[in-house]
Amino acid sequence: MSEQFSFHSVECKQVEQIIVSIPSNKAPGIDKISICVIKDGLPEILSPITHIINVSIANGVFPGGWKQAKVTPIPKEGVHEQPSNNRPISLLPVLSKVCERIALNQLTAYLTTNNCLSAKQSGNKKFHSTETALIRSTDAILTGMDKQEVSAMVLLDMSKAFDSINHDILLKLQDLGISKCALAWFNSYLTNRYQVVRINSTLSTALPLTSGVPQGSILGPVLLSIYINDLPSVPKNCFTQCYVDDTKLQISFKMRDCPTAVNHLSSDLLLIRNWYFYNFLLLNPDKTKLVVARTRQLLAKLPDLRISLLGKELFPASSAKDLGVVLDPLLTFDDHV
Repeated sequence: MSEQFSFHSVECKQVEQIIVSIPSNKAPGIDKISICVIKDGLPEILSPITHIINVSIANGVFPGGWKQAKVTPIPKEGVHEQPSNNRPISLLPVLSKVCERIALNQLTAYLTTNNCLSAKQSGNKKFHSTETALIRSTDAILTGMDKQEVSAMVLLDMSKAFDSINHDILLKLQDLGISKCALAWFNSYLTNRYQVVRINSTLSTALPLTSGVPQGSILGPVLLSIYINDLPSVPKNCFTQCYVDDTKLQISFKMRDCPTAVNHLSSDLLLIRNWYFYNFLLLNPDKTKLVVARTRQLLAKLPDLRISLLGKELFPASSAKDLGVVLDPLLTFDDHV
């Protein structure tokens, strides 16, 4: 690692480019200042906005007025009066996102230059996407099929990942070479945050957020990637692939080695479970899926294969969704089509 990461000041032109790139239909935060108003007044307010951002990153303090979120529950399925049947949409002040974008651009450049993020993490990386993550995992399965091997894949489900992040653990960013001043800024950004819930035109009392990264934020996904950066190195026997909070555990084996492969898969799942607990994250065994892929010739020969996670037995699924693609045991993609 060449040097420590520190924020550097920005010019008006950089801030202007970020503001102009924000869609005009973006909803305002609790301050009710819309992006259209900011764009219209940009000739007069660009310099003060740039000054506020530069003072913020120079002093390691995120403006308190930008740390309050407005949460709107959007009904999903079921009875809407039950909180769990609603999807919370968090709206932050527009200018807070401009400041976050400045921080993200500088942090991402540093992380990329110094290869700080795990090579097995495909989220929040240039030239990486759900497509590249899917290609890696399906290619490993197809390679196994060519060798007459069976591939077992566990699709782990992490519950409320963005809400569960522990600030004390996340702020060990100095392990990645983050300077004290930049670390102070991230500490200020994460702490003393509040949110209110809006139903129709009524706002609830503001309540503090003591953990997690802000929902709907610009920095949230990359901070989550940093938080779970060492997760892919936890398993000892299986191949691991991550896309932000989606993690899969994968192993290919000959039919005769099935008992050994199950033991390897089970021991690595135990290591991952312990890592989740240690880092205050929640695994959801009910939504975790096991896919056992093989050729048609091996279809009838496969012995009973099951593994256990948090007291729940996982049986091979007939299909499972991975990053938006429905996978089936023969990898025909018929269910997806």
